[in-house]
Amino acid sequence: MIKISIIFAVILMFSSSLSYAQSGAIVSVNGTKIFQKDIEVYVKSAETRGVKDSPELRQAITNDLILREAIMQDIKKSGLEKKGDNAERLKLAQQQMLQELWFEDYLKANPITDSDIRADYERQANLTKEGRNSNEYKFSQIVVVSESEANAIIKQVNDGSSFEKIAKEKSLEKTSGAQGGAVPNWVLPDGVPKSLGDTFLNLSKGKVSAVAIQTNLGWHVIRLDDIRKFKMPPLEEVKNNIYQGLLGIKKQEAVQSLIKKSTITKLN
Repeated sequence: MIKISIIFAVILMFSSSLSYAQSGAIVSVNGTKIFQKDIEVYVKSAETRGVKDSPELRQAITNDLILREAIMQDIKKSGLEKKGDNAERLKLAQQQMLQELWFEDYLKANPITDSDIRADYERQANLTKEGRNSNEYKFSQIVVVSESEANAIIKQVNDGSSFEKIAKEKSLEKTSGAQGGAVPNWVLPDGVPKSLGDTFLNLSKGKVSAVAIQTNLGWHVIRLDDIRKFKMPPLEEVKNNIYQGLLGIKKQEAVQSLIKKSTITKLN
C-alpha cells in the first residue's frame, strides 16, 4: 500500500517550486510521470465552468493529480475495480463523464459571451428597479414540524414571549436558531421559497407573520427585521454567478434540442 504521508510530502515539496512554463513531466509518483499537458486538460475544463486560470488553480490541479495517481496505483494493486458491483458503477461514471464532454462540445459551438453576461446582468438589474424585488429583506424565523405548533408560537410571541428564546429552544433550523432565529443574509423575495417571499411583501418592519408559512423545511414563524432598497452590485462582482446561471440555461437548451431530434417510442 502507498504511504499517504509520502504523497503529502511530495505535494509540499513541489507546491512552491513548480514551473508552469515547462512542457514535459513535472513530477512522478512511484515512477509514473505527471505531465504539463495533463494539467492543461483540467485547466481548460475548469475554464468551461467559468473558473479563471491562475497559479493557485494550477497548483490545486497538480496536487489533485498527484493524489489521483497514488490512489489509482493502489486500486490496481488491490483489484478494487473488479469487486462487487464496482464495474457497473464505473460504467455509470464513464457515462456521466461522456455527458459532460458532450456538453463541453455543445458549449464550444454555442458559447456564453461577455455580451450575453452583460445582457443578463442588465435584465436582472431592470427587474430590481421596481416591483417584487425592488427591496431586500432581513428576517428571523422559527421552524417547527407542525402548523399547529407554529401558530401556538405566534400567539406566545404576540403575548410577549421572547422570539429569540423560543427560536433557540425549538427551531429545527439550527443555524439561525442558535442566533435567536436571525437569518444572516439579506434576501430578495424571489431568492427564497415563494410562500416566504410573499410574506415579506405583506409584513411591516418588526412584525411577526399572522399565520404559519410552510416550506419543505417545515412550518415557519417569520419576523421581518429590516427592509432596504436593493442595490445591484457591480457586474464584476456577480459575473461568475451570472455565468453559472446562463450555463444552466445552456444545458437545458442542449438537452431540449437533442430530445427534439430524437425518436422516442413508448414500448409498454
